[in-house]
Amino acid sequence: MNLTVNERHTLLLTGVAHFGCHLAMLIFPTVAVALAREEGLPLETVLGWSFAGYFIFGLGALPVGLITDRLRARWVVRVGVLGIGPAMMLVALATPGAALALALGGVGAFASVYHPAGMSLISRTIHHRGKALGINGICGNIGIAAAPVLTEWLSLNWGWRGAYTAVGGLLLVMGLLVSFRRIEEPKPGEAKRDEHHHAPFERLKLFLILMVAMTLAGLSYRASTVAQPAFFAERVDFIGYGAATSIVYIMATFGQYLSGYLADRYDLRVLYMLAHGLGIPFVLAMVALSGAPLLACAAVFVFFNVGMQPIENSLVARFTPDRWRSTGYGLKFTVTFSIGAFSVWGVKAIIANSSIAMVFPAISGVVFLIFLTACVLFWQTKGRPVLNHPA
Repeated sequence: MNLTVNERHTLLLTGVAHFGCHLAMLIFPTVAVALAREEGLPLETVLGWSFAGYFIFGLGALPVGLITDRLRARWVVRVGVLGIGPAMMLVALATPGAALALALGGVGAFASVYHPAGMSLISRTIHHRGKALGINGICGNIGIAAAPVLTEWLSLNWGWRGAYTAVGGLLLVMGLLVSFRRIEEPKPGEAKRDEHHHAPFERLKLFLILMVAMTLAGLSYRASTVAQPAFFAERVDFIGYGAATSIVYIMATFGQYLSGYLADRYDLRVLYMLAHGLGIPFVLAMVALSGAPLLACAAVFVFFNVGMQPIENSLVARFTPDRWRSTGYGLKFTVTFSIGAFSVWGVKAIIANSSIAMVFPAISGVVFLIFLTACVLFWQTKGRPVLNHPA
């Protein structure tokens, strides 16, 4: 993929923003294990403090999308990149309990800036959209994969406050390095690319069907990321639970690359169905496994479940007009992350009433519903492939 200077600058800014967004939001599930032990509190109580951050992370996406469609996406992305590091440092100053939950809410607010603005910027300025979204997805997954092992190491050596301070400082420096590069982007509604593959009413209908799938995907994603560190701490004894979680999420990096490559070549509807359908047996198998077999199954599930995001984000671009592209992504990430945040309470309830292992059959049921919704999307467009490059 040959990139222009403008496209390279766009990928640098959005890549750092995506990396920082997910690194910041995925530190707490690993910190929670150490914090629960340190404070002598039940794990489900500590995990519950993260709800505000995850909810605001999603809730902020819609207003950010609306603002971005009236300004320029590059400036909005820069606000998030430069604000998230200092917000992380404030978490390190908070006392456990309500103050910590409030500080995590501040991190969620700055993290919410990236997705609607960053995805819109990529989709409207880079020609090879699928590959670009795949590369950008890899950056996000590096953040997801790095968070558990980095947090475990920092917490052991500097404590959980030191972990938040160090990561916040790192993200601030990275943000300063990429935020002042020149980026040109068209005004909303001026992109030359033809996205009008369907009539307006049909495009709205298809987007709403996709919204159902994305809402469910938000629940499965958040439940998985919240539960896995503690589950691996219980079932994996040959490696630290942070490192185990990181190894699993490295597989999603390969999934992002592959799905970005495929998204520029094949029918997005078929790819979306396959990605969700193929992951179901592996998340179900996690319940009965431990050790290396558990990590292997978890890695394959994450490969499909998280790796499919360039396909999903390409579908959002195909079903939204350029003038409202950021708002479309804002709607997606509002339902994905804010409604997805309620799975924190679901995980908490399942642990309290049964065991952490029982979280994963619940996740498999949600993924099956996503697969069925993807089948409805395919049926509604039967005989008309949905491609990243419209004819």
